[in-house]
Amino acid sequence: MNKHQQENSEQEKDNTSKAHTNDPPKGDDETDNSQAMVALTFDEYDSLEKEINSLQAEIEAQKEGWLRTRADFDNYKKRVQRDSARSHQDAMTSILKIFLGVADDIERALNNAPNNKELASWINGIELIHQKLLNQLKNQGVTRMDVNPGDEFDPNIHEAITQEEHPEFGEGQIIAVIQPGYRISDRIIRPAMVRVAQ
Repeated sequence: MNKHQQENSEQEKDNTSKAHTNDPPKGDDETDNSQAMVALTFDEYDSLEKEINSLQAEIEAQKEGWLRTRADFDNYKKRVQRDSARSHQDAMTSILKIFLGVADDIERALNNAPNNKELASWINGIELIHQKLLNQLKNQGVTRMDVNPGDEFDPNIHEAITQEEHPEFGEGQIIAVIQPGYRISDRIIRPAMVRVAQ
């Protein structure tokens, strides 16, 4: 072997050696995978599972408590609004009862008005006053109950001043309305005074 051949042979050996050096070591992926996995004992797994269940139960309990608190607050708010409306109605009822007596007097005067033509303008004036008073009451939420002869007597909204035999009405029917009843919203300010058939 001459000198040139010897140099080529040594160069090939160096290249082969370098090539083997640059090759990735076998089994590196397997080593990484084994390091990524964490082995848990049965007791450790059981302990983690119990902790998760405990936290979930605590979350549910907190959620139920929050929902209960919210429902209680909603009920409280409704109760305050209802009590406020009731207090307002109580105050209005005390004031409006004063005007109801005046309305009754005017209505009785109109029902017993004489037929004298000279009094026609006076009667018209009284009628206008009466209508104005009723409109003012209506603006305050007061409505007159619609009670008519022949209606069934209802003790919740009617007050019987007499019970009498009547040929045209059956038992429990209203014969006549003596004094009209009034309500504000669903609350009775004054029941209608009526005569009832028996």
